[in-house]
Amino acid sequence: MSRLALRWEGRAVEAEIELRGSHAVLTRGGRRIEAEVRRVDDWVEIRSGDRIARCGAVATPRGVWVALEGRAYLLERVPRDAAALDGAPTTDEIRAPMTGRVVAVAARAGEAVREGDLLLTIEAMKMEFRLTAPEDGAIAEVLCAQGDRVELGQLLVKLRPGASTGGAPAGGPSA
Repeated sequence: MSRLALRWEGRAVEAEIELRGSHAVLTRGGRRIEAEVRRVDDWVEIRSGDRIARCGAVATPRGVWVALEGRAYLLERVPRDAAALDGAPTTDEIRAPMTGRVVAVAARAGEAVREGDLLLTIEAMKMEFRLTAPEDGAIAEVLCAQGDRVELGQLLVKLRPGASTGGAPAGGPSA
């Protein structure tokens, strides 16, 4: 059994996972979930009981982007010594959680963003996935445009966490 330490929307998520081939057991807060997990093309299919979910997932240096049911989530890895990273400048990389087409780009280089602000929307298999800012910061660079075809794991947006330009957040109203 392996321990997981992740952060989602600023909250710590700790769990244990056991993998045996395609069989996975996730234990969190006394709750145990068993599932069969397999890769199907660019997707990951998860079967648990009568429920089947398909999601896209791509690992980045910071964590794992997961696209599920029309939304995209960043599950950040929490380093064992989190204090060692406090105050260290980093550049977040927003990557495509699946192969698809960019249908809208809200992010603009130099704009300030808040956690949860829409950066761009990708369409894959007739579903739209909204990629949002994982934390407050500023857009350092946008590397895609509306209509572009993107591949799983492709770098789409660079974010400077904690940076502020004083502009309006992407996808939000002007102050």
